[in-house]
Amino acid sequence: MEATYAWVAVALAGLGVLAGIFVLTRTITSAWLRSLLRCLAAVWLLVPAKIQVVEGEYAPAFIVALFEGFFRAEGNPRPALMALALASLLVVIVFLLRGVVGLIRGRAKS
Repeated sequence: MEATYAWVAVALAGLGVLAGIFVLTRTITSAWLRSLLRCLAAVWLLVPAKIQVVEGEYAPAFIVALFEGFFRAEGNPRPALMALALASLLVVIVFLLRGVVGLIRGRAKS
C-alpha cells in the first residue's frame, strides 16, 4: 500500500514538473520541437526502473539512476539509464515518423 501512495506522489509531482515544462517551452515556435521536449520530459518522469537494493520495488528511472550512480558506492545506474535511453529513443522515433508522414502528406496535397 505504501508503494501506491509513493507512485501517487510521484505522479502528482510529475504533473507539477510537466506544468513547469509547458510554461518553459511555450515560447518555442516550432510545435514539433515543443511537443518532443514535452513528451521526453513526461517519459523521463514516469518510466519505472527496478530498485536494486529493494527486491520487487520500482521507482522512476531517473531517480534510480541518480541514487545508484552518486549515492551508492557499488551502485549500478546502467539498467535505469538504459530504460531511459530506450524510452527516449522510442519517443524520438515516433516523432520522426510523424514528421516524415506529415511531409509525405504535404507533398501529396501539392
